[in-house]
Amino acid sequence: MTAGGFCGPLASEFAAFAATLEASASANKTTLTQLRALDRFTQQHGLPSGTIDETLARAWLAGCESRGPNTRRARYYLLRRFCRHLSKRRPDTFVPGESLRPRGRPPKRPHIYSREEIRRLLDGALTLRDWTRGHPCPIRSKTMRTIILLLVTSGLRISEALHLSLQDVDLAAGVLSVRQSKFRKSRLVPVSAGTLRELRRYHDLRLTVAPADPGEAFFVSGRGTAYSPSTVQAMFRDLTIQSGLRGPHGRGPRLHDLRATFAVTRLLQWYRDGEDVMARLPLLSTYLGHASVTDTEVYLTITDALLQEANTRFHDFTQDLLPTPGGQP
Repeated sequence: MTAGGFCGPLASEFAAFAATLEASASANKTTLTQLRALDRFTQQHGLPSGTIDETLARAWLAGCESRGPNTRRARYYLLRRFCRHLSKRRPDTFVPGESLRPRGRPPKRPHIYSREEIRRLLDGALTLRDWTRGHPCPIRSKTMRTIILLLVTSGLRISEALHLSLQDVDLAAGVLSVRQSKFRKSRLVPVSAGTLRELRRYHDLRLTVAPADPGEAFFVSGRGTAYSPSTVQAMFRDLTIQSGLRGPHGRGPRLHDLRATFAVTRLLQWYRDGEDVMARLPLLSTYLGHASVTDTEVYLTITDALLQEANTRFHDFTQDLLPTPGGQP
């Protein structure tokens, strides 16, 4: 983003900060939108002190008091980070402290699907009707099944899976090219042999309903067009109800939980194989496309099984160091 993208008295500072975010792969669309809003706010209210002072900072934070706690916290942290950046050039800048930090809503604990639940979802997908609103969709059920299988075996985000084009799926090498995903990061994602076989089968079916243009979507509807994430999420919700994983009302397992299931399963297997999990965590972080390894560390505390494996590892490590019952210290 150039300085021309900002209009306020701190336009050049905002541009420099935005460039820093993009360089660190932490400039997602929402963050940049909020940064532009803060720029307009400084233009509308002016800068009597020549920089962001406490009055302006409080006014900016008060502007979203009616929003959810996580939205308020996101605004606070963006302001705090920008003010720290600004204070290096303008020492009189006010940097919001902890007293202004809004309380956040605890993150929703993801549902980690069991193997039986995954089987029910895959089998249930094949029972979906291959038509919708009177329009035939000859591969709708196969598409949904393949998407679920890919998400749970690769950890892709649903948006990443649906943005895959035919040229992004290397069916010879078994590698997916995920381009400009969250945080504007691209990466190569190898898939297992079993997943590759399913992708090849789906590819043959897909060519029967849509052109083989390399730039076209890999996963398509009966109209030969790409699915939107909201459409697939709605289909998945119906599928979880049909499979008995949730009731018709209220919350339940989500499509995004397939990604968490992949991550936790991978960590659990490393524990069971005796691997150095902390040393391998950066590899998983890169594979998942996380901005930093701290985003991946959250999966270490999600399931009782994972904690039990960690406890067993610790016990095995210390059993020669600790005294045995009735033994000498």
